[in-house]
Amino acid sequence: MKILTPILAFYFLVLFPTAHLAFPGNRFVYEFWHILYFSLVLTGVLALKHVSFQQLGFNKNNIGKPLAIGILFGALPVMVVVLLDGLLIKTGLSQSELFAGADLRAPEEMGFNISFAGNIFATLIVPFIDQIFVMGLIVNNLLMKENSGRVIISGGLLYPLFHFRPSIGNLFLGMLSAGLLKVTGSIIAPILVHIGFAIAEILIVFNYPRLIS
Repeated sequence: MKILTPILAFYFLVLFPTAHLAFPGNRFVYEFWHILYFSLVLTGVLALKHVSFQQLGFNKNNIGKPLAIGILFGALPVMVVVLLDGLLIKTGLSQSELFAGADLRAPEEMGFNISFAGNIFATLIVPFIDQIFVMGLIVNNLLMKENSGRVIISGGLLYPLFHFRPSIGNLFLGMLSAGLLKVTGSIIAPILVHIGFAIAEILIVFNYPRLIS
C-alpha cells in the first residue's frame, strides 16, 4: 500500500522531532501528539477511500469470535491486578517495609490525569485510535501475509517503536495485539485487550498503588 510510505516518513522524520524540539516540557504534546496524528491520518485515508474499514480490520461478518476473545483477554489484566493486590493483603506483604506509604502516592505526582474525562480518554479513546492505526492500518496491511511468528514478533517490535517507548509492557502488548489480529482476522480483539490493559493501569494508580512498588 503506497500511501503508507509518506504517512510513516512524515511521522518519524518530521512530527517526532518537531513535537520534541518545538514543544519541550509540554506534557500534553508529549503524551498525545501521536494520537492526534493517528486520528487525522485515519480520517483522511477513509475519506479519500485509500483504505476501507475492512482493510483496517473491521468485518461485519466476523464479530462474535473476536468480541469474545477480546473480552476474555481484556479482562485478564484487570483480574490480575485485583487478585495480586488481594494476595499481598492476605499474605501480609502489604504491611512490609517495601510497600510502606504506597497508599499515600498521589496520581498527579506520577503524571496521571485525575479528571473523569481524562481517564475515559486514556482508557477508551486512546486504545481505540492506537490499535486501529498501528495494528489495523500498518500491521494488517503490511504483515498479514507473513506467518504467525513473524507477525507477532514484528508487531511486538513495531508497537514500542511507534510510541518511542521501548519497554517490556509495550513489547508484550504489541505482540499480543498482533497475535490476536492474526488469529481472529479482526481489529476488535486487539482494541478490547488494549482497553483492558489501560483500565488495569488506571486501577493500579488510583486503587491499588502498592502494586507500583
